[in-house]
Amino acid sequence: MKKSTVFIFILMLVVLTVALSSCFLLDFFNGGYEKATKIVVKKVLPQQLALTPNATYICSRLESPIASGTIITPNKVKMSGSNESSIIIRDWIVAKEESYFFLLDLNPGAFYAHPVKYILVSKSGSTTVISAEWLPKINGKIPSELIQAIPSTDLIIKSNITLYKPIGIHLTYDFPQLTLRESEGVIIVQGLKSNENLFSYTQDAYMDVIGFFKAYKNARPYNTVDINGLVQSDAANVLSAIDAMANKHSLVTIYIIAHGNVDYVRLGGHGFSAYQFKNKMAAHPNTKFIFLLGSCHGGSFINDLSSLSNVQLVLTAAKSNESAWPDWDKYGSTNDYNPSDVGTEWTSSVFSRAKSIVESATNWAAVRSYAISRKISTTSAILYQAHWGSLGLNSTYGFYYNLDLCSRVNKESPQLYKSW
Repeated sequence: MKKSTVFIFILMLVVLTVALSSCFLLDFFNGGYEKATKIVVKKVLPQQLALTPNATYICSRLESPIASGTIITPNKVKMSGSNESSIIIRDWIVAKEESYFFLLDLNPGAFYAHPVKYILVSKSGSTTVISAEWLPKINGKIPSELIQAIPSTDLIIKSNITLYKPIGIHLTYDFPQLTLRESEGVIIVQGLKSNENLFSYTQDAYMDVIGFFKAYKNARPYNTVDINGLVQSDAANVLSAIDAMANKHSLVTIYIIAHGNVDYVRLGGHGFSAYQFKNKMAAHPNTKFIFLLGSCHGGSFINDLSSLSNVQLVLTAAKSNESAWPDWDKYGSTNDYNPSDVGTEWTSSVFSRAKSIVESATNWAAVRSYAISRKISTTSAILYQAHWGSLGLNSTYGFYYNLDLCSRVNKESPQLYKSW
């Protein structure tokens, strides 16, 4: 009997110790997050959403409270070749007591940078709100629950949009033999690290693009295509990769999928400016360049690159003031025309049409004729026609449907510059 009593006492002591040492359990029983959520929903959100009344949004919370003294800052990286931060932090939050953190995402599902709000509610009920464009670092680390492409439903406190996880497969390529002798270099860059938001989507986009160019290379018996794939940390070597390719080939195609901002792209944990790419291409005046950018605000790069006489084609997923988006199968009541795609809506749409051009004898003859008459590379002609085809604006090649769901629902406007 004594042994049984001792056992029960020890068991109760263990349970009590665990409960008291767990901030989450203690907070749960005290109703702290419930009270903080009511403050955010009833007071903070009406004020903040009034500033952007037509925005889609998701407001979510962290799983656990944060301790007094916790520092919250926007995620930042250093510019390549500089000791200066790419983002000047003008605002930050320091929790003065145990508090509850909420993220108001004003462009949920998009790549970064895009508008968000950091909301901190202290245990005593005071609130602090700051505007930002990147996910927050909390004591130097982005919380894992904020990296998820779609927040867990139990962490969403209020929203006016439902995000659906897409289901698809990678494109497969079956190109016939292509008798081309053009010497080309291709650099395919996936700039996100595995701990960044939307990483898996960028990996899928990278695999589709590298698959296209490998098939494009293998279909050419003269083997005149040189491919270099740069993923995660290696993406920071993009400028030296351009030098290496431009020294060997008369045409270099660069595809980049990553987070970005106006005149800025983040690759392998380093920031790169549009001006750096412009200078690098200008240093190789005898090489023609094609540049594809799937980042937010990518259209801003056109202003810099279009001034160079050796830039033949620039394609971007979005305007300079727009976000870029991952793969969607559904948005509201609108369904994707190609739900089997993966990666990002823009990339999959363009390369799906490029695939259709190369695999069709009729379209291949048409694109070769177009390239010869304009005195441009065949690759430029393929991607140019694929751009219009992806938007359903190329009846000559039989492309009548806009495959880019994000474009159809006015979330992104793919941009184009051509030199001819």
